[in-house]
Amino acid sequence: MNIIIIGAGKVGFTVAEVLSHNNDVMIVENDTQVAERVKSLLNVSMFNENGSNPKILREAIERHRADVVIATTKQDDVNLFICMLAKQIDPDVKTVARVVDPDYVPGDKGHFEGIDQIFSPELLSASLLATIATLENAVDYESIESMGMGLATFLVTRSNPDIIGKVVIGLDIPPDVGVVAIYRGDEVILDNETVEIHEGDRICVLGTPEGIDAFNTMMGCPREANEFVILGATVTGAHTARLLQGKKRYVKLIEPDTEVCRRMARQFSSVIVVNGSPVDPHLLNMENVGRSDVVLALSSSDETNLLACLMGKKLGARKIVASYSLTEYEDIFDFTGIQSTLGYQTVVANEITKTLVSDSEAILRMKYDGELFFSINVMEESSVASQLMGDVKLPSGSRVACILRGDRRIFPRMDVQYLPGDKVLMFTYNVKISKLEKLFRSQINHGVTDAQ
Repeated sequence: MNIIIIGAGKVGFTVAEVLSHNNDVMIVENDTQVAERVKSLLNVSMFNENGSNPKILREAIERHRADVVIATTKQDDVNLFICMLAKQIDPDVKTVARVVDPDYVPGDKGHFEGIDQIFSPELLSASLLATIATLENAVDYESIESMGMGLATFLVTRSNPDIIGKVVIGLDIPPDVGVVAIYRGDEVILDNETVEIHEGDRICVLGTPEGIDAFNTMMGCPREANEFVILGATVTGAHTARLLQGKKRYVKLIEPDTEVCRRMARQFSSVIVVNGSPVDPHLLNMENVGRSDVVLALSSSDETNLLACLMGKKLGARKIVASYSLTEYEDIFDFTGIQSTLGYQTVVANEITKTLVSDSEAILRMKYDGELFFSINVMEESSVASQLMGDVKLPSGSRVACILRGDRRIFPRMDVQYLPGDKVLMFTYNVKISKLEKLFRSQINHGVTDAQ
């Protein structure tokens, strides 16, 4: 696929990094220094010009024979304009615009003429963060909207005595949810039916939102999360507050910028807005941050978020969630014991992959290197067709998470048959995708690269 990306900022770079493995990517970037840096780091073509200039955009589309134009500049209106212009130049080109401001996202029934897809990493992050915050035991979550399902990772703690010491097959697992993997230290356990649950394990499950919620309840929780403190009134922070506010919830938003606080106070009626530093120990103590159910560190600075998390942990907050931009901070958060984090790059990578490949193919990059979650179709000629799951030997490091058969979701059992037309949701860890393609005689829609 020939893809043009307009803008090589944080989002544009991440999109290019994801797509350049299996596509022919051209980046149009006006800043010469940025263009040279990206060219030295990625296997892409570089066009050092202004992508919002109609003449330049036409030249880029014609020169690259573009199938897709993705606008990722810092200005929402410019991104929308670029996409509309690209559609006029070539009506067959697919257009994707990145936006930040919620006002630029059309409602469920609306759309902008000439723009095929709009994506907002900030708003998507807020949705995922709000879900993680309200699932008391969850430390990670990824949505697969077109299938009505999600992937959640739950941390087993002393607050879950009802499941510690039990084997997975002995758990009272709710319908419409299945255990995909268990993380124990650096180990990823896929054949987990007879594995005994230990404190500190992280259990990855796939299911409907209702099933995931029921699994969270099954694990046990001393009290429902209803007190939330958000540190940083960024776009993500403000939208997270908007999603969390409710009649029985107490949401507090702490922001150092006075003008931003005034704006937030005008926007919210049921959210308490506090003007102050999210890393001021005295302020956090005065605002009873330690008594909250969940602290979310969502400022624009990774350093600030890290320090705020350590403050919240010291004050005794029950659960701490943080966002980060630089991938290097993932290991730093883990080292400090902050296990519930959301990486901006992972959000962008998964969203843009789903945008281009289609959400129905469910290709997701998980949190750890070597992990992939994707779908593969059972064909008439597939080696597995009409065989029982228990009789099929999958490559080591592979696990069937669910089979989609029409409107049915079938979670794996030894006596379930693979039937032609089934869509198999597969979780893999350090597996060559080509092995599964050979077994199923079906190509996985790429954007996915083979494990090394």
